[in-house]
Amino acid sequence: MSVVSLPRPVATLWRSLRLPTHKHALGWWLGTRTTIFVVWILIGFNTQGDVAYYYSQIDLLFHGTPPDQILIEYPTPLIWFLTLPYLLGFGSSQGYLAVFVLFFLGADALLGFILWRSARQYGTTPRPAVAYWIWFVVATGPIIYMRLDFLTSALGALGLIALIRAHRGASGALMGLGAAIKLWPALLWPATLTDRRALRQATLGFFAVGTGLAVASLLYGGWQRLISPLTWQSQRGLHIESICATPVMVSRLYDTSTPQRWTVFLSKFNAWEITGPGTTLLTDISSTLVILGGITMAVLYLGWLKRTDRNIVEAGILMIVATLIMIVTNKTLSPQYIIWLSGPIAALLTISEIHPRILPAQGHLFSLITHPPHLRREDRLVIPVGLARHLAIWSLILAILTQVIYPVLYRHYIVTSMMTPIAAGVLVVRNVALVYFTISLVVFSFRSIGFRVNR
Repeated sequence: MSVVSLPRPVATLWRSLRLPTHKHALGWWLGTRTTIFVVWILIGFNTQGDVAYYYSQIDLLFHGTPPDQILIEYPTPLIWFLTLPYLLGFGSSQGYLAVFVLFFLGADALLGFILWRSARQYGTTPRPAVAYWIWFVVATGPIIYMRLDFLTSALGALGLIALIRAHRGASGALMGLGAAIKLWPALLWPATLTDRRALRQATLGFFAVGTGLAVASLLYGGWQRLISPLTWQSQRGLHIESICATPVMVSRLYDTSTPQRWTVFLSKFNAWEITGPGTTLLTDISSTLVILGGITMAVLYLGWLKRTDRNIVEAGILMIVATLIMIVTNKTLSPQYIIWLSGPIAALLTISEIHPRILPAQGHLFSLITHPPHLRREDRLVIPVGLARHLAIWSLILAILTQVIYPVLYRHYIVTSMMTPIAAGVLVVRNVALVYFTISLVVFSFRSIGFRVNR
């Protein structure tokens, strides 16, 4: 039997895709980033709306508006961060956008470098983590450079990487800093408590940063500004992309009444929301799911913390579980939320080879994919690097579907057209996949992490 060999250029491209050296990694990073910006410029998708909003708010600050009226949906420390592009951009909107994007592009390169360097230092291969990071940004598109969610995701990655070097205090501090940018990283802090020393040091780091920034925020903007992000979130309506909005977004397709019973509009919260029959009930269901999700994570964390053989791979998985629960139950699922997954997954790929065989499968929902089906259930073990790659593939699929939703098809969700059924179909596929992924990983975590018996 003859073997058909690939043409030399294709073979060379394939070998370079495997990132055998740092030069190949740099080449792919430069090539993919250039492509992202070229496509963005040529097609002209309006993904920079949030950056324009940040600029307008900071511009108001510099023209006399008090800080308690600026960016009230975000924690106060974010005002200080978002002031930097204003100053470096000399107060112009174009300069602000350029500095903002360049900063995030630099942060993207820095995270890729840290992933490569960390894997080398730990004695593992950097290729899976760096390749994943390169292609996740491609799957997400330019929105990753124009949303603050990239920062919180990167801090999650750095917090997990810090644990492997026993920088427990730094890991907790990074989670505290993430919570100061966007509140949700506070949910990741318990995952940094991998041993008794971490229980003390990571907790101290988390609360030292969190308390310090809270006090500074109180002195800068006052009490109402300090708590405004919490009240802002509670008042929001049902976002059109959220899991709970999916039934009415589909029902809207078959609404032939004039005017339509369901209305999609840009709310005062700068988000596209939907109102009409059933939306109040679905919003209440989402609120209930948030509570149930919080209870689920609390029980899972408590079960994990009761064990004495906790490890960093499990910590990374728990970070991903907490993030997924936050995304799925939230009534305000925005496109950038998928970015939250990327940092912890990239870090998990970096450290997963350190623990060669852990986590008994116990018939979890991933077992048929990650292990040969001929093994008896009780003999199956989850190999961390295999599980990490499995999670990476899922997140890439979700990111691609999300980019198709926004910005490619987004206007067809707002105004019905011939493309709206296709747009709704993509939304259903993405949300069903997201729910399945979340449930699968929650079940796996309960069976294999949270309540594993010490040996």
